[in-house]
Formats: sequence, structure tokens, C-alpha cells
Amino acid sequence: MKRFVIIAFMSVLALASCNKHSDKPNYYLVATNFTGLDKSMIASDVYGENLYGKGYYWLDPTTGLGSKPVGDQYYSGGVAVSHFPAVELKKEDAANWYKYQLAVNHTNQMKYPGIENSEFCLVSFGYSDASGWNYAPIINFTDSDTTTRVIEGLYICNTSYAVAQMTTDLGSGVPMTKENGGWFKVKFIGLDKDGKETGKVEAYLANYKTFGMLEGWNAVPLYTLGRVHGLKIDMESSDTGAWGMNTPAYVALDGIVVRIDKGTTVTTNKANIMSPIPVNTAK
Repeated sequence: MKRFVIIAFMSVLALASCNKHSDKPNYYLVATNFTGLDKSMIASDVYGENLYGKGYYWLDPTTGLGSKPVGDQYYSGGVAVSHFPAVELKKEDAANWYKYQLAVNHTNQMKYPGIENSEFCLVSFGYSDASGWNYAPIINFTDSDTTTRVIEGLYICNTSYAVAQMTTDLGSGVPMTKENGGWFKVKFIGLDKDGKETGKVEAYLANYKTFGMLEGWNAVPLYTLGRVHGLKIDMESSDTGAWGMNTPAYVALDGIVVRIDKGTTVTTNKANIMSPIPVNTAK
């Protein structure tokens, strides 16, 4: 899987990776690899019982990335390691859909959710708004509290819960159709070591003005964000009311490709995991 996702971004590298004095890049590429993680860093079930009040966090030794839920509660915003493939969610059981929040809307040939038959991927939950109560989760380089690298890109996929909500008439919210042109998107926001934004890249998970619902895993280049310490993962939907977004704020992530500067090493440190910043207090 690592080789596959790295090759997918090679065309971008050909244009952006070389310095002024050499045809060879001064870095090499790696991709997230969650195989071999400690069991405590993987969601215990499709709901994620161990993501609440259990001190959950994960660290990827390949890229140095890591994350933990806001306030030790995934419902407040977080990114978790999942290995749960697509599930069929029926309208009559809508009250229990949240129990399948970590089910990715993809099943590969090995019956796993990840790209290119990989077992594990990430599921991000949360979005920010001006109230300061809702948080967009962050993943960041944990080698130190100042480490910065370029994230070449990653892959995104819908979750089963979000797709069910967007396509089912439950009497609350608005099912997305060609007629109403509904949409749902993820916003990747680069953060420097001080938490200041370096740029933003948006990608649609659904857009009924154009293609409809995003199917499977799709690549999103992120190198334009430049060198970042962290990556904020925010969500936005056309189906938003007085109490916030009706669309469940989930997106699956996999194959995060990172540039590692030659002559440097990758380490991880739980103590350097960033905490999300409320919108109304961000500088």
C-alpha cells in the first residue's frame, strides 16, 4: 500500500520537488502505515468504545504523525484508527446509526476498509464553528513541538454513517438530491508550529450540483499548504441549520504521503500531540 500511494503522487513531485541547483529532490517520501500499531491505538469496535475517557491516542512511526481526541472524548472531535469496512444502514434503524460511526464506506478485496487492500485507515470526526463549542480535529508531527514537513497528499473516502444521512429522508435534515444541489466537503488547513494557518485545500465528499456522491478512495494533493506542523480537518455541509451541521461530520483518510528531509530521522512523542483550537479564540 505504501508503494501504491507514493507512486500516485509522483507526477506532482516531478514539478514541485527539485531545488534550484539539483535535479534530485532533497527529501524522500513515506506514507502512513498503521500495521503493527499497539492495540490501544486502534478503535476497539465499530462504535469506538475506547475513544471515550480511556486516554486514546495514536502515533505513526513512519511519518511522525499523531493525534488524540479533544478532551479525551471522540464526540468532541478526533481522529481514530479504524479497520471497519462498509455497513448497510437501514432507515428503520436510524436511531442506532451512530453506533457504526467508524465504518468506512468502502470494502476492499480483503474485506477491510483501507486503500489498496490495506486493513487500517483513519476516521476523522468534528467541525469548527464560531460558537467555540465545536472543534475540528488536528493531526500533527510529534517528533518535537516545532517539527514541520510537507504533506504531499492523502486519500479521502466517505463513511457509511454520513452517506446514509445524506441519502435518506428521516424527516429531519435535507436528503441531498440533484434538485437541491446538496453538498458536503472536507477542508484541510495547514498549521505552523504556532497554530497559524499556512493555507487551505477543500475536497467534496458529495456535490449534487455536479458528480453526486463520492465513491471509494480519492486522492487530494496537499503540497500547496507548504511546510506544516499540523493539519486541521474541518467539515462543511449545505445541510446546516440553527443548531449546526445535520450531516455527520466524518471523513475517512488513508495513504497520507509525507516528505522527509534527507539527513533527518522520524520519531514520535505523545507529549507533542497538538490540541484543537476553537474558532473564536484562534489567532
